Amino acid sequence: MMLKSMLAAAFCSVLPVAVSAATVQSSGNLTLVSDYLYRGISQTNEGPALQGQLTLNQQDGWYLTAWGSNIKFGDGSLELDLSAGRTFALNDDWSLDLGLMKYFYPKGHNSSNGYNFVEAYGKLIYGQASLMLAVTDDYFGTGVSSFAYLSGDYSQDLTDNLQLVWHLGYNHFDGAEDFQLFLGAAQPDQSAYTDWSLKLQSSWADIQWAVGYADTSVSSAACSALCDKRWVLSASKSF
Repeated sequence: MMLKSMLAAAFCSVLPVAVSAATVQSSGNLTLVSDYLYRGISQTNEGPALQGQLTLNQQDGWYLTAWGSNIKFGDGSLELDLSAGRTFALNDDWSLDLGLMKYFYPKGHNSSNGYNFVEAYGKLIYGQASLMLAVTDDYFGTGVSSFAYLSGDYSQDLTDNLQLVWHLGYNHFDGAEDFQLFLGAAQPDQSAYTDWSLKLQSSWADIQWAVGYADTSVSSAACSALCDKRWVLSASKSF
């Protein structure tokens, strides 16, 4: 739990620094998606989700982001994520994004299934490609001792208004017992799983439309409905 305390303290210390500069720009979006997948697993019991994001950016790279979505698990119906971090330009081509994210599950956080947790992340960015590592010691508050997520993403321009977005993620638990605890089901002799997706996206009528296909390596015996392959449709409006 030491990592969790350190992350929480660092998160709080970042906030006053991030809001102190004079020049702040805001951006945001609203998204309707047919299924909210988090690291390959449905958070809405294969149902649709309405999601929104607001980000405050400073010229020196600091940012604050609030993101929310409806969910359908546990006792709650809402997820709210707050993140604070800074993006550093390493040179003309490379940049580094470091930050902390706090996941809140209002009304779904209690003594028996306290889902709230803090995660630290770092993202290395080159053009339209990125490599990210996120770590926590209290994944979804389920008693999982430690968890790390390594992911790679690439947005490939097919035309001026059509992109193919590639995603591959590796979810690593401390052991098979932690993985079973997270899933709430048996997953013998495995301490990790992969998730991947391919998505086509394009803009029309000032809305970004996307259709994607996603899957995980979790066995159907451990997660038959929420972790298997599926099509996902979305429409997003930026402001």
